[in-house]
Amino acid sequence: MGEGLEVVLGEIPVVYLLEMGSERLILFPTNTRIIVARVGKRGAGAMAGAGLLGRLSGALEDLFKGGRESLSKRGLGSLSPEKILGSDRNNFSISYSEVVSVKILRTPFTTSIMLLTHREKLEFSTRMSVDRVVTILGKNLGSRLAVKIVE
Repeated sequence: MGEGLEVVLGEIPVVYLLEMGSERLILFPTNTRIIVARVGKRGAGAMAGAGLLGRLSGALEDLFKGGRESLSKRGLGSLSPEKILGSDRNNFSISYSEVVSVKILRTPFTTSIMLLTHREKLEFSTRMSVDRVVTILGKNLGSRLAVKIVE
């Protein structure tokens, strides 16, 4: 293995809330950067939890989109970092030198990840355990990574 070789260190499936709906993404931390790969979007129906119709709409959307997304998601993990990045025009990467801080918050139901760069603040949620997220991200973030547990 050459010293200049970029290696994917793990996968963190996350959800990013949009103004209307949400977007499913996978974070692929490598030894040089974090690649953010798009898996799929969910419309407002998936987010409308107030009424029965909203919940049914979200469930139907998950049912129809879920299979297609899981097929594309399975294939991403076996690709090289450059191919992951190029697999969708909306994929992007964040160099570790751009990261100001990463805060991980564990709540009873989810793990939240707040990533602050010099240009933007990105907030994600995942079902992955805090320990696993810290193991994957901590290798390259060091003291810029903070964890908070809310019981």
